[in-house]
Amino acid sequence: MASPDQVAEEARREYERLRADNVQLKQQLDAMRGLAFRDQLTGLFSRHYLTDYLEQEIARASREESIVLALCDIDDFKLINDVRGHQAGDVAIVCIADILDDLAGGHPVIRWGGEELLVVLFSTPDDEALRLCDQMREEVAAYRIDDGIGEFSCTLTFGLSAYDPDLTFNENFACVDRALYHGKETGKNRCVFAQSGPTE
Repeated sequence: MASPDQVAEEARREYERLRADNVQLKQQLDAMRGLAFRDQLTGLFSRHYLTDYLEQEIARASREESIVLALCDIDDFKLINDVRGHQAGDVAIVCIADILDDLAGGHPVIRWGGEELLVVLFSTPDDEALRLCDQMREEVAAYRIDDGIGEFSCTLTFGLSAYDPDLTFNENFACVDRALYHGKETGKNRCVFAQSGPTE
């Protein structure tokens, strides 16, 4: 029959084993969550990251600081896919994602879907946000993309909107989406700033 000291030692070992298992399980869950929050093609944050985490952070921070949403779209992206193939389109998205992520200076860059990328600019005045997006647009336009067959270039159109804390995220996003649409309709390869406001 085991002595009380032996029973206590066995219980301690079992506790340590269970704790180690829990730590390992938590690490695995964190890794899986991290993968879910990253876009597989570009390595940027995914839309899940925005809806599951960042949206709440934006709502909180917008009460204390200026935030600008900047939504960009690769101009004539369908033409790239049709003429050069979908692999070239993927290469273009990856190259442009890298440029935006490098220039964003730590601000979250999210692959919103397809060829649309969303930059969330925290503590950024409107004029500085516009300057930064213009820099991104110019850098992308000047970059020669190599898809293994040849080189080509792309341009971006940006829509920007100051985040209004009295509106929902979806209402704020509708503002930036309208600004992007206006940029597309008025010539592309430009940045268009619109003030937030409800859809009329």
